[in-house]
Amino acid sequence: MAPTLQELPKQIVDRILAFSYQPQLTSFHPKFYKTYQGFCELSQLCHNVRASALPYLRRRLIFERYNLAVEALDHISLTHEQLRAAKKLPPVIKWMSNMPAVVGSGGCDAVTEVVISTCDRYPNPDDVLAMLQQLGVEQHKWPNVRLLCVNNKSDYEIDDKEGDDGGADWIPEESFAALSGYLLATFPGVDSLWMDDNRCRRVGPRNAMSGYIMDHLSKLTRMHLRFSYMPTFGVKVLPAHITNLTLNVHSAYDYIDIPRIVAPTLVTLTLSAIPLNYLWDRFCNAAPGPGGGAGSSSKQLASPGSNVVEFTRLERLELTFHVPYRSIPSGKTEEDCSWERLADKDAGGAGAEKDGAETDSSSQKARSRLKTVSVKERSAKYSVLRADGKRPRFPKLRHLHLNLYPGRVKDFLNDVPVAQLQTLRISGDLVVFKGMRLGGLTSMQDCTLTYFSGYKRREWPHGGRFLAKVLAQGPHVRSLSITTCSEYRMYLPPADQVHCTGLRRLSITAQVSYADLPPILRRLPCLESLDLQRALMVKPPAQARTHEGLAQHLLASDMQPISTSLIKFVPDVLGRDATDETVFYNVFMLISRIPSLRVLKIYSFYSAQFFRELRSLFKIHQLFPHIRHLATLECNE
Repeated sequence: MAPTLQELPKQIVDRILAFSYQPQLTSFHPKFYKTYQGFCELSQLCHNVRASALPYLRRRLIFERYNLAVEALDHISLTHEQLRAAKKLPPVIKWMSNMPAVVGSGGCDAVTEVVISTCDRYPNPDDVLAMLQQLGVEQHKWPNVRLLCVNNKSDYEIDDKEGDDGGADWIPEESFAALSGYLLATFPGVDSLWMDDNRCRRVGPRNAMSGYIMDHLSKLTRMHLRFSYMPTFGVKVLPAHITNLTLNVHSAYDYIDIPRIVAPTLVTLTLSAIPLNYLWDRFCNAAPGPGGGAGSSSKQLASPGSNVVEFTRLERLELTFHVPYRSIPSGKTEEDCSWERLADKDAGGAGAEKDGAETDSSSQKARSRLKTVSVKERSAKYSVLRADGKRPRFPKLRHLHLNLYPGRVKDFLNDVPVAQLQTLRISGDLVVFKGMRLGGLTSMQDCTLTYFSGYKRREWPHGGRFLAKVLAQGPHVRSLSITTCSEYRMYLPPADQVHCTGLRRLSITAQVSYADLPPILRRLPCLESLDLQRALMVKPPAQARTHEGLAQHLLASDMQPISTSLIKFVPDVLGRDATDETVFYNVFMLISRIPSLRVLKIYSFYSAQFFRELRSLFKIHQLFPHIRHLATLECNE
């Protein structure tokens, strides 16, 4: 009998609640107050859960604005047009806060995080300030608040575009300055700043909270900034005491304006939308001396005679790159371009040739049925590290994530101590992985490799070699995720070429066949979880297309186990030509030879009723002699 929540050890309950609490800051549209309400309900279940939930009820102070007219709608039943129309109705605004409960329980000292969040229209800072003053936030002491989260979300379709005069008033900088001053005075101990602030026509080209950043920069050690535009920092060099930094913007060109970043003090670094060519020029080895700041000399920013940037303490590096697209006339070829995608401008054929410059819409319409192709720029300006630029050094790097890498990653890895990496995640087109060696990654435990642009037939053999190279890694790898986007079948390597025998988790997204899996699974004696996406299914024989026929076919098949360690299997069964019979033939042929299986999850549009009918097969002891171990069986439509 499964234990109840009351019987579970406290550390298990703590982990369950932490799983629900922690990821909110990384969510795109988090609802903080609703999560708080969920913890309130959980705390009423039993004493065990209440003891674990109580710290979460007091840890985060929430001020979240909801448009009740939109929140009350059934989003699932409405069409996109109906939802857009509903959003344009006069909003019914209400601020939701847990402050009365926190203050009433005497929990002010327990608060470590403060959240100010809006979910629909961009907030007027005067309204936010008035709400905080009305609640009397400044009348209480918050000595342990270390994290400030400002989540200003704007709905592009409706925000600030309607009004009596067809527009909306510009928000003056004084309003943001007043709110920033209030936050600085009320929460002086903040050293971690998390901001997500997207575009709003009522705000200038810089971020709305730039004033707060400039005034509080000397006290911050952690910054997670996700913006449409890069905020103003007010200095040429960020303070050296910033150890954890995330900068996420929509435009790569904003990185030209950011201050230099002191490399030796960083522990984690995440940058997005960055061009490769001037990446390391954004960093320096030392902070400006006394009296530096905005007027500091550039000679203080690097060690004399050194062209190396030393990331002395950096353990985690995550980079997402930016390579611009440009258009060329169809029918022409460029050997240095990849990621092609056909853009048919409109039904009248409005594509146009751009002879080095943008063409206006009238010129486009004048060219009858001329198609263009948008191609990813492969010039050295964006995809090659400058030979005369700075080079990095990472003596303590353990986790490396490279997303949408524009060049050949082997050149980047020359500067990385690959022998000490524990986590490696790389995504890009197939060119990225050419010449990449995986043999030196002897400490790696978690590996995720994703390649795109697999639609050209000439790339198909390279995809097969890619699969073989990844699966040939040694037994030190514990978790492996492989994603290929080729539309052609990928062949798994022979079992004797699979050397990652220590795998615990394996995820494959590729056009591989179910028939090729058994030899691979026999080669992985420690595998506990298998996630299979886009796999090709074997056509079932005619006699196996009914429940009774499938049972007889299974009984006549080789029932020798192909895995005695696999606990969880998550097959994706959304194949274009798959039918109910095909899906369950392939899945059952596999799981009937996995006696250790405990969890089977199928996400599909196939009939849940059909799946329930097949459950009768589980009662045939000869088919599934160990099926009693299957504790979780789900089919979600």
